[in-house]
Amino acid sequence: MMIHKDQFIFLKNCFENKFPQSWIFFGPNGVGKYEFTLDFIKRINNLENLNQYVYEINNHEKPALIDDIRELISKTKLTNSFSKKLKTFFLIHQMETLNINCINALLKSIEEPPENTVIIILTHNLRNIPKTIQSRCIKLKFNPLDCELFFDEKEIKEENFLLSNYNPKIFHILNNEEGESLKKKILFILKKNNFELNDFYELFEKISSNFNNYFSVIINIIFFEIKSKISSQVFKSDKMKSALIYLEFIKNISTNELNIDKKKVLRLIFSEYFRLIK
Repeated sequence: MMIHKDQFIFLKNCFENKFPQSWIFFGPNGVGKYEFTLDFIKRINNLENLNQYVYEINNHEKPALIDDIRELISKTKLTNSFSKKLKTFFLIHQMETLNINCINALLKSIEEPPENTVIIILTHNLRNIPKTIQSRCIKLKFNPLDCELFFDEKEIKEENFLLSNYNPKIFHILNNEEGESLKKKILFILKKNNFELNDFYELFEKISSNFNNYFSVIINIIFFEIKSKISSQVFKSDKMKSALIYLEFIKNISTNELNIDKKKVLRLIFSEYFRLIK
């Protein structure tokens, strides 16, 4: 089964005609945007080694600064003059984390890339990309339901599907034995009337071996619980605004790759949860 088949057909049709040069590929973390992008580039360039035709910037290991952006812009002007058939691709990860100087420096290149150059911005959340960038790009959505991690599961549990908020990585965790145990622990804590530190420390010890992934699972479950309470009109009008602010807070925590002490943030999230439901 080809993953993201519709996206591939759309891009291939574009490539065979007049291929737009600036794109935003967006969809939840874990949906396979990056792997798809590399596979697509290999196919259309008919190459196995992409080192000369793919440049990446602003990944987890090396956040981009203004000098990195200037170097990227210089490379776009030097890479394609020798061939009209082969395209060179510039992949920009997590553009929402770039500062305003970096974004402004990129505007001209994104609006008018050199011939045979394609710029692709990869993001988990389209809303975090500045409007000035969005207006200069073709946007392509990647549906989590097309991700191979969903198809790998022998059984689709509807509750886990909803709790994952269509994030295939979180869904995969919830569908294994460890994830099921973690889910029960979180829901047990959330059903209590008060936040007890002993519960928190036990939970933290349980997730410490794989903190980043399990942190995302906890955030998603709490998000779903609050959203369900809002939909069921559990909150009175004076608390509805606070509930919506809380949702926005934990959504931002889950979608942004921030260098923060997540243990402290997680404790704050639980504390605010119980303050909200009282």
